Amino acid sequence: MAEETITFELIRRIQREEQRIQKLTKLPENFYKTVNDYLFQKRQLTLKDDRKIVLEMKQIERLIEDVFNKRESKILKFAIIAARSHGQPENMLEEEKTFFNSLVKLIKDRRDENISRVLQSERGEKETLILFKEDVPEFVGSDLKTYGPFKKGDVAKLPEDNMKILVERGVVEEFKINK
Repeated sequence: MAEETITFELIRRIQREEQRIQKLTKLPENFYKTVNDYLFQKRQLTLKDDRKIVLEMKQIERLIEDVFNKRESKILKFAIIAARSHGQPENMLEEEKTFFNSLVKLIKDRRDENISRVLQSERGEKETLILFKEDVPEFVGSDLKTYGPFKKGDVAKLPEDNMKILVERGVVEEFKINK
C-alpha cells in the first residue's frame, strides 16, 4: 500500500477489510506508529470539551484495537499452519513478523516435544546398551555391583556413569533398542 495520510476513513476502511478478508491486509509501513502520531497531533490540537473530536478519537482507538486483534488472531492461525507445513503469510509488518516467528518456533518446539514423547511411549521406552569393541576385565560399577569380564562383541547394560566412561575411552559403542 502506498504511503497514505492517516485519516479516520482510512482506518475504518482498513478495519473493514481486516474483518472481511481471511488473509492479512496490506497496511501502510509503520502503520501503528503513524496512527499513534496522528492521535497525538489530534490531542494537541483539540480542546478537551470538543465532544465531536473526543468521540472520533475514542472510535479510532476502538478501530485500531479491532485491527490489532484481528491481525493477531490471523497471525496465530497462520503460525499454527506454518509450524505444520512451513510458509509465511503476506503483508505482515516488521513487528508482526517477529511475533509470528516466535510463535512458529514455540509451536514447533511444543509439537516436536509432545509428538516425540507420544510416539516414544507408543513404541515403548528405549533402552541403552553397549557393544564391547575389545575385551574388558571384571570391574565394580558405580552401583557397587560387579560386572564382567567382557569379551569383544559382548552386549551389556551397565550403570549410566560406567557406560559414559567406557564410551569416552572408545572401548564400547552405545546403541538403543525398544524395550
